[in-house]
Amino acid sequence: MRTVSSSSTETRPRACIYHHKSLCDKLWILDSLNTRDCTVVQTKVDGRDTILASCYMDRNDELCPPQAFRDVVNYAKTHKLGLIAGSDVNAHNTAWNSRICDKKGSERGDKLLEYIVENQLFIENQGDTPTFDNGRWTNAIDLTITNQLGHDLVDRWNVEVTGDDRNSSDHNYITFRAKSDKTSSPNFKDISKTNWTVYEEKLELLMATNADKFSSIDSIDKLDEAADLLSKTVLEAFDSATELTYISSKIRPPAWDTPQVKEARKDMREKIREAIKRRDPHYDKVKVDSRKTYEKLRNQTWSSKFREFCSKLEAKSDTKRISSLIKNTKTTRLGTIRRSNGPLTESPAETLE
Repeated sequence: MRTVSSSSTETRPRACIYHHKSLCDKLWILDSLNTRDCTVVQTKVDGRDTILASCYMDRNDELCPPQAFRDVVNYAKTHKLGLIAGSDVNAHNTAWNSRICDKKGSERGDKLLEYIVENQLFIENQGDTPTFDNGRWTNAIDLTITNQLGHDLVDRWNVEVTGDDRNSSDHNYITFRAKSDKTSSPNFKDISKTNWTVYEEKLELLMATNADKFSSIDSIDKLDEAADLLSKTVLEAFDSATELTYISSKIRPPAWDTPQVKEARKDMREKIREAIKRRDPHYDKVKVDSRKTYEKLRNQTWSSKFREFCSKLEAKSDTKRISSLIKNTKTTRLGTIRRSNGPLTESPAETLE
């Protein structure tokens, strides 16, 4: 898994986007819109250019929604992009089944609802399951906000109350599915499972069949044709020697997330919730101590699993070793750069130019 957040080192980010590593090359980070409290990426959902945003709205901000969120909405509108934003709004309003807890929360809720209506946005929340539960009180303060194009993509919105070791936060998981008319292939060719004997035999046969086309190269055009043919020949030999590998849609937990770590995370959450519930005067100490215990075990397990990975890597053949390293290495990705006149580029095409 990978995390996207503000690149600023001056302040700690309060919003991020957590995504599977297979999406690294499919997400365009919009640095011009990213702030400490707002993380924004652009991608394609069902073939449509769409903005995905994670936004934290500080309860103490006078402006609700904050300017960072307004900038995202305006950007999507200007560029005719879909918008799907998840946000901890810290605002109360019965429009999203949030209980009115205090005057400030109510006023923020009224301002946010007014902005949503004025800008023709949608609140995807359904039902009355609370999105926040700290053991002492519950409420719905987390919203999924979309524009028309984003609204057309969201389906099966749901609050997932796990009550187990998967979630150590006071906020419940919010899940939904993106509607799509397209189906992608769940298979791929795994080079570590290639039968190289079959590959060499097939390649030798194909090269012999096309020998005349490689032996009479006397112009640039013929050189280009031969290069294309060579590429197709190598791929055909590879395909014939490599079976399809099925890709499961289930995201596997990291190796360090063992049953012991999960139990420690669950225990940490229960201790913190219990301290909040009974209004323990030593709450801060309970919180710090329980987190230290969990993080110590997590870090020890991570180190152990990494050493185990390295040991297994040494025992593999050279081909499989290279394949494993490539799969587990972060690649440098194309990003935004600053133009000579000041502003940042807003698309891969602008960066390349």
